[in-house]
Amino acid sequence: MTHKGVVLKKILLIPALAVLVAASALGGTGAIATAAAVHLHIDKNDPDCSDAGPGTRATPLCSINAGTSRAIAGQTIHIAAGAYRERVMFGHSGTAGHPIVLAAANGVVLSSSSTGIELSGRRWITIRGIAVKGTVSYGIDVRSGSHITIKDVRVSGSGSPISGRTRSGIHFGGTDSLITRVVSHHNTDAGIFLGSAATAVAVRHSTAFANARGYVRAAPGIDIRGVGNDITGNIVHDNEDSGIQVYAGANSNLVAANAVYDNGDHGIDVLRSRNTLIVSNTVVGNMTAGINVEGDSIDTTLANNISVDNALTNTFGQKGNICVDMTSVSGTTVDYDIVFLGSPGTVVKWNGTAYRSIVDLAAETGQESHGLQAEPLWMSSTPGDFAWLRARRPSTAPTPMLLGTHGETSSFRSGWTIPIRRTPARGPVITTTAVPTSSSLGRPPSPPRRLRSRSSTSGAIRLAGT
Repeated sequence: MTHKGVVLKKILLIPALAVLVAASALGGTGAIATAAAVHLHIDKNDPDCSDAGPGTRATPLCSINAGTSRAIAGQTIHIAAGAYRERVMFGHSGTAGHPIVLAAANGVVLSSSSTGIELSGRRWITIRGIAVKGTVSYGIDVRSGSHITIKDVRVSGSGSPISGRTRSGIHFGGTDSLITRVVSHHNTDAGIFLGSAATAVAVRHSTAFANARGYVRAAPGIDIRGVGNDITGNIVHDNEDSGIQVYAGANSNLVAANAVYDNGDHGIDVLRSRNTLIVSNTVVGNMTAGINVEGDSIDTTLANNISVDNALTNTFGQKGNICVDMTSVSGTTVDYDIVFLGSPGTVVKWNGTAYRSIVDLAAETGQESHGLQAEPLWMSSTPGDFAWLRARRPSTAPTPMLLGTHGETSSFRSGWTIPIRRTPARGPVITTTAVPTSSSLGRPPSPPRRLRSRSSTSGAIRLAGT
């Protein structure tokens, strides 16, 4: 590592642009919709609707599945407002230049006695604007497939708080895909779950909160089990277990610019997963260690994070704003972070030793040699306001860290440089753009006051391309 940056030789970074623009067209039946048949219309409340009809405005289809089962590459399926109860499946794939788009109007709510929306082996599908609520199984289940976009979607109430019946809001097993501006809450397992087959999936600008099994502490906000995914710019709070967890062989993932607070276990937890890059996150007030790296999670990089007031009152789990256990220190670096505790306690735990001062940590281990132990100068005097007040900004504050501005190739494999400043960064920008403000679900609830940026001059960091 140099003062200018860390060169990552293993991690696979897939930004949203690479997800949305692919090198080749995959899947589909070969059929492309003609100009006259680009749009299919669904309106269950129209007295003239018919699932055997043409799907025009004048004679719309009655059910969503009638549209998704017949739609071919290049067609957009428009759903009029209404409560639909069905299991939605797609009969065909789109292509790179002609995806199939499922577009819901304001007030569309889908429920199901099974899964809400299910995709298996489909490619180039976009789902946007729909609310999936109260499904017996997963809200959205992508079992396999690629180039799937889930955008401006709200998912809640998936599964039941009973052993064997809990379900994630979004359960994703595809590749080369994008989940963005999603709100997933009050599900009985993870808000967003990326399974072991998920790779090159970007989860961006989404919110996961209040997910819980109810009978045991186990449901996280975002759960990553696959390799080479990008978890950037999300708000994750008040989940039963950890906010973001990277688990069990989920190697080479990027966790960047997320706000993770008030979760029931760790803020960010890495277990038995190697070569994880954790940068520019704001991690506040979680029950146990704020950023936790354990279980042979070697070659992890932590930099430019803010971790504050974590593990202050816990009677279980690890202490510290940052904790790296004895099995995970090999190849792991921790530097350029801001850490702070409002009361005396363990600031960082490294290799089994608890440190109350990062000065002592740096002297003994060389870690956090450029870190800062100080209260972050956020906009409000209320603890936890994550917007930076320029007028209070210290002279040591850095210029923003930018990702995705280095002329990378589409593969984003070896040789990609993350600029890490000489002084600590302040974590991510947090604004209302992290939830779907123009979603066809209607106006979503505003994020907590402490997450709002009051002006564009607040000095908050932005990530290029997000």
